[in-house]
Amino acid sequence: MFVKRVCAFLLLCACAHAAAQSAPPVDGIYWDPHQGGRGYAVETQDDLMFIAIYNYETDGSPAFYFIQGFWDGFNHRVGDAHLLEVSSGPWIGGPFSPISSVIDKGPVTFDFTSFTTARFVYNGQTSNLQRFLYNYSANADSLMRGTWFATSGGLGIYFGEMVGVVGPCVLSECDSIPEAFHGARIDGGSERVLVGGRQPDGRVFFLLDSSTSYYDLYVFDLRVNDGFGFDAVFLKTEDFPDNGLTMFMHRLIGPSDTPAAAPANPAADWNTVDAMKAQAQATAAPPRIDGKSVRTDDIRALLPAMKQALARLH
Repeated sequence: MFVKRVCAFLLLCACAHAAAQSAPPVDGIYWDPHQGGRGYAVETQDDLMFIAIYNYETDGSPAFYFIQGFWDGFNHRVGDAHLLEVSSGPWIGGPFSPISSVIDKGPVTFDFTSFTTARFVYNGQTSNLQRFLYNYSANADSLMRGTWFATSGGLGIYFGEMVGVVGPCVLSECDSIPEAFHGARIDGGSERVLVGGRQPDGRVFFLLDSSTSYYDLYVFDLRVNDGFGFDAVFLKTEDFPDNGLTMFMHRLIGPSDTPAAAPANPAADWNTVDAMKAQAQATAAPPRIDGKSVRTDDIRALLPAMKQALARLH
């Protein structure tokens, strides 16, 4: 009995320790909007991070630096980071010449304050960075545009959903929803519409009119082209539950080519599917995203507005 208790305690500590870690940030180009002309290309493979920095020398000539180290998920930073300068190398349009040397310019701090923001500190100077967005604004009504595939489930039972987000919701019913957007389920009929927005803590959510009897609520961290969070289906006559299924989603198509919602399949019984999801989530633990609890009070306050908007979108 004593051994079992010790093992259980160690397992609990290991789980709590693992839960404190954060997944790596979003790969891509980062920049400080107040320091145009300097870019940071962030790439993570396994637990190794590589950051290429395009910069300039004091005389205005271009310079190339890089940082490499392990991803420290507990402190959300690049571990043992040093700024490395490439003194020479090949240039476009000229004959190839190998890099002659790499100069260690000393330790730096490169940590991530979120999945898409970072802080770079070197030589007493701080740059506050953000993921560079090419064709989107930072608001959810822009970032969510396109076609998404979401998978939710647990214990070996998973459900899939394909939805398309058109853009901002301009209905008066959406006025109280921050960064409101609208769309529809693509593979289940155009009458299965959705409305969503962004919470004060930065998480994105949307309510899907999933079937004649059920709504489906999604709450997640949006990481540009990916999302991770939870999915909770509930009867339209009831309030949404505080637990849900683990959910991860990926953008399939950008906003320039979002397909129209297909007609509903008469043979599909979406009520039955939703009832199965409700049964699967009944034993799920309260949702946590990246080790942090999910706020539902503000979403619950917006629920009447979202329901009214869905009714108008039908």
